[in-house]
Formats: sequence, C-alpha cells, structure tokens
Amino acid sequence: MNKKQFLASLSQVYTRLAPTKHGVGVVAIRPIPMGVDPFKHCDPFGDVLEIPETELESSDAPEEAKQMVRDFCALQNGVYFVPDYGIDAIDKSYFLNHSSDPNMVTLEDGETFVAVRDIETGEELTADYTTYHHTKHFKQRPSP
Repeated sequence: MNKKQFLASLSQVYTRLAPTKHGVGVVAIRPIPMGVDPFKHCDPFGDVLEIPETELESSDAPEEAKQMVRDFCALQNGVYFVPDYGIDAIDKSYFLNHSSDPNMVTLEDGETFVAVRDIETGEELTADYTTYHHTKHFKQRPSP
C-alpha cells in the first residue's frame, strides 16, 4: 500500500475502540449497513509509510478515521509513521462485548462478523457469546 492508497483506505473504516458501558468496546464511527463486515482482517506485516500531517488533514477521510491515525501512529517532525497495510488492521472484533440482543453475528467460521441490522454512528457493536464457541467453530486438539 502506498500513501495515496493508505489515505483512501481511511474512507473504508467503520469502527474504533472506545470507552463503553462495558469498559472498552467497538463503536461505530459511521453508519454500518445490514450485512456489512466492518472489520478488515489484514496481514499485520509490512512497511512504514510517512504521511505528513498536512496530507492527512487535507484528505477526504472521515474525521474519526484521521483521529485513529493521530491516536495510534507515531508523529515526528510533522510526519506520521503509519503501517502500509492500513489503519484498520487492528482486529477490533476481539473487543466485541456480549449482548443477548446483539447487532453483529458470526458467520460459520466464528471469526467473521456481519451486522444483523443497520447500526448507527456512535452505537456499540455487540455479539452474543453463546452463539459461537470453540467446540462449534474451531478445530479441537486431539486428546492425548
């Protein structure tokens, strides 16, 4: 990913980690339509891009996505050092909190989640922990 692609990828960010009534959770930073998987599962290995503050500020990215760069990336002499695989590579799905009335469901693999309804900006994303677990979705280790 180059700088232009990185800045464009910010427009595809749907969520961020934030304080919630559960402590820390996943919160929508823009509407998430029903059926959309708001989590990108990216390869967390790559290079570093140098994005000047002025380029970040002048990009068309949502303000909350820009704030994630400010919050999570190093800034030195007016330049952010960002991962070339995108800011959304943080697997935020691990921070889904439990609800018996969730707005996210897991697919067959127990790792991919999609919205079961439209989700509003500012709403916490939740999943029902009872609907997926290691015995249903993950291969079991053979008994010794």
